[in-house]
Amino acid sequence: MARSARRAHEKDDPPGLADATEVRRVRAVLALGGVPWDALDDGVQQVRLKLLEEQAKPARPEVRNRLAWLTVVASRVASDWHRSQSRDAGLRQRLAERWSQPPAEHSEEHRVLALAVAEELDSMPAAQRQVLVLRYYADLPIREIALLLRVPEGTIKSRLHTAHAAMRARLRQVEVI
Repeated sequence: MARSARRAHEKDDPPGLADATEVRRVRAVLALGGVPWDALDDGVQQVRLKLLEEQAKPARPEVRNRLAWLTVVASRVASDWHRSQSRDAGLRQRLAERWSQPPAEHSEEHRVLALAVAEELDSMPAAQRQVLVLRYYADLPIREIALLLRVPEGTIKSRLHTAHAAMRARLRQVEVI
């Protein structure tokens, strides 16, 4: 494609990752960073979002080497992914230890409910599981969860609402509640 035709074509494209080369580069950096194959598309979307946020900043300097910028951002996304996984793993381990030997004061009904909740948490998307665990197991307020995850409070509230609905529906389906 000629340079002038490419520029005209790029103006018609929505902002974000413009071509397959950029997408392949981002996927490769994420994969090399240890992000599992099934999470690569989510990682690409996170990089795309960060690019859009960067482009939306007023009076921002032009990115000189777009592929280099995308590579750095993709490596940071991979690091964030590992951090969130290690946080989740440590919490899962503590929860498993807590419920492996249930205290005598818990009734059989409470233990069944706890196991059903744990199974449902395992099957939830990571973002929903994360907010439920931070809110109810770590007992953090919504504001602190938003700061910890670096997302708006409204997003946390939305994720909690969706996670509650999914949890409630699943527990009713298996006739625990």
